[in-house]
Amino acid sequence: MSEVCFINPPRPWLVHPHAQAPIGILYLAAVLEEAGHAVKVYNWAGQPPDPTHWRIPAAEVYCLTGTWLDVPMVNALAVVIHDKTPSARILAGGPIALSEDELNEDINVVVRGEAELDICALVAPEAGFQRTHICTPPTDLDALPFPARHLWPGPFGGNIFIGGRNYFGGGSTTILTSRGCPHKCAFCASQALAPRKVRFRNAESVVEEMERCVVDYGVRQFRFSDENFNAKSAHVTALCQNIMASDILGHGDGIAWRTSIAVKPRSHEMFQAMRLAGCKEVSIGIESGDPKVLALLCHEKIRCPRDAMGALGMAQESGLLTRALMMCGTPGENAETARLNAPFFTSPNVDALALATFAPMPGSDIYNRPELYGCSLRSEMASRGQYLYGPNGRNDPEPAITIDDFPFDALRQSMATQVAAAEATGKIGKG
Repeated sequence: MSEVCFINPPRPWLVHPHAQAPIGILYLAAVLEEAGHAVKVYNWAGQPPDPTHWRIPAAEVYCLTGTWLDVPMVNALAVVIHDKTPSARILAGGPIALSEDELNEDINVVVRGEAELDICALVAPEAGFQRTHICTPPTDLDALPFPARHLWPGPFGGNIFIGGRNYFGGGSTTILTSRGCPHKCAFCASQALAPRKVRFRNAESVVEEMERCVVDYGVRQFRFSDENFNAKSAHVTALCQNIMASDILGHGDGIAWRTSIAVKPRSHEMFQAMRLAGCKEVSIGIESGDPKVLALLCHEKIRCPRDAMGALGMAQESGLLTRALMMCGTPGENAETARLNAPFFTSPNVDALALATFAPMPGSDIYNRPELYGCSLRSEMASRGQYLYGPNGRNDPEPAITIDDFPFDALRQSMATQVAAAEATGKIGKG
């Protein structure tokens, strides 16, 4: 058996670095603990980026997680770990695996995909793997142990609701009820990490996990972070029914939760069932109010803006608060895009607005084949994030791409116009 240490790296670019515990490493920690390994989990998201402040714990195997924005911190961590414990093996996984060519040689194995079925072999003392290891994803999610929340240092998550609402106190935690997404949006990298086929957990298992969070940790606020929560209406219905049957969850009145959904499928019945089961708000993937941008980015998931506005209105009519998830600076943007996005910013159907500045993520189709989307990547933007706001305030909206048939200065001005319009509503989230 091995001594395994998971480290969530410093994230100095986040306004709230402790907003959410990375549920992926807690699943892996649970699998390892169940197999008899000694496991520690460290959350350094709020640590200063200066390596002289880091105190590396002793271990035989170190597992580092992150996204493409964490490459500098993960590389720095790997150097410090290697200097302290040259014989230790260092693994890096999560979305950062798609940035393998940027990870330094101190990292022994780059783990791509969902690793629950592979992690025990990866940390075994006799393990011998190539630089890249592609995992076999679990098909039966109910066979996995619940995330090892008892190993997480500190709160699992902060305030997750619109307007700073705090329905119960005690912080929040993340829940996954499914994995995978049936769509292949050009801006999304998930298809390069995991199967597109959606795999669902039994509603009974999800509710049991929620009940344990209430009983063991006093947490009654949840963020369902499925890639596509409403991919299957019957799954949503079963989950809500099981929540309503739970005494511990107060039959829906003793919890509060939010989730992200696609524009379709939807119905008043689904939204009302969610509200009765404790759902307070939904974040809806609007992406853009420009039909040309939607057609370019969303492929088979083409939605007209009228559909998107209808989803927002239907959710509100059912008693839910709404957050519109949108982007600016995308491929396909033109002189009309700012005007077409503005109605979503100002609509009474939108209670809150999350506006991201587009960045082509490694693994996405736009990153791999930008020419198909009428654009090219700006190499100097490789380390720029999608966040309008950081610890020091608002970042200037800067294009991460150039568009073939839209002048660069015009794209920059379009983004600035959209950000100003969104800020003027007072609805925009600032981290």
